[in-house]
Amino acid sequence: MRYVLFLAVTLALVACDDVPKNRGYLGYVEGERLAIAAPEGGWIEELFVAEGDAVALGQKLFRLEAKRETTQRDEAKARLDQAAAQLANLLTGKRADEIRAVEAQIAEAQANLGLARRELTRQLELASSPAANPRNLDQARASFGVEQARLAELQAQLRVARLPAREDEIAAGRAQMEAAAAQLAEAEIRLADRTISARAAGRVERLVRRAGEFAPSGGTVVSLLPPESVHVRVYVPERDLAQLRIGSRLGIACDSCAKDLAAQVIFVAGEAEFTPPVLYAIESRQKLVYLVKARPAATGLKPGQPIEARLLP
Repeated sequence: MRYVLFLAVTLALVACDDVPKNRGYLGYVEGERLAIAAPEGGWIEELFVAEGDAVALGQKLFRLEAKRETTQRDEAKARLDQAAAQLANLLTGKRADEIRAVEAQIAEAQANLGLARRELTRQLELASSPAANPRNLDQARASFGVEQARLAELQAQLRVARLPAREDEIAAGRAQMEAAAAQLAEAEIRLADRTISARAAGRVERLVRRAGEFAPSGGTVVSLLPPESVHVRVYVPERDLAQLRIGSRLGIACDSCAKDLAAQVIFVAGEAEFTPPVLYAIESRQKLVYLVKARPAATGLKPGQPIEARLLP
């Protein structure tokens, strides 16, 4: 009789513990926010968004004061313009005015050579006469030679003036221009970095700093919540782990939630933990549970919102 009574009590306890498989799991919504900051510190000049705004990818969020970066960009552009002008000068040779000046000197030298030639011819004709002066003949020959050399020198200068610079000078000029172009590109990047845009779409959760405040390097200005970062955290007892795996579907229920809201399991913890205090209930207090994360198929859930999840077939 005692054995029958013991068996009946045992079966009753087992039956009480046999909870339906589709039991609910308590949890809440969590969102992994993006902390948007500037790579370098500065005064916030303008905010382009407000808390609660929906932000598209690439949309401007805020702008920092950029007087120094603008000046550096302008200086780099001026250096590039100067290097480009110097290279163009090396490639085209001397200026037209300089070439015309050499041409005028050549014309003068040609006239002087003509006079020297006529004087030499006259002295040669007088060389056989009693009035000949050998000194005058020598001087005429010397003058003619000097004028010939002068004309040849000027003609060579004209040929050089019409040629571009030497190859090594041109290569140096190109290198200087490329360096100036790289400096301008870097200055433009630094200037562009003073205006911060969204690297992901989402909703502005919080403005940490306002226009007129100083934002240190790496200091958060805008807290952004991308919709894909919203997920639910539920805590599942060990006896139900066999039913859950990556890809399993959970039905989500909460106040003001849409009907038939579902989420897909993306993470199952490998270690147990005690039920978080925020989810304490009389029947769950101090029990060991496993964290499960699931991503909802629809938006509208807000971080911190309590939910209840059930395993879907």
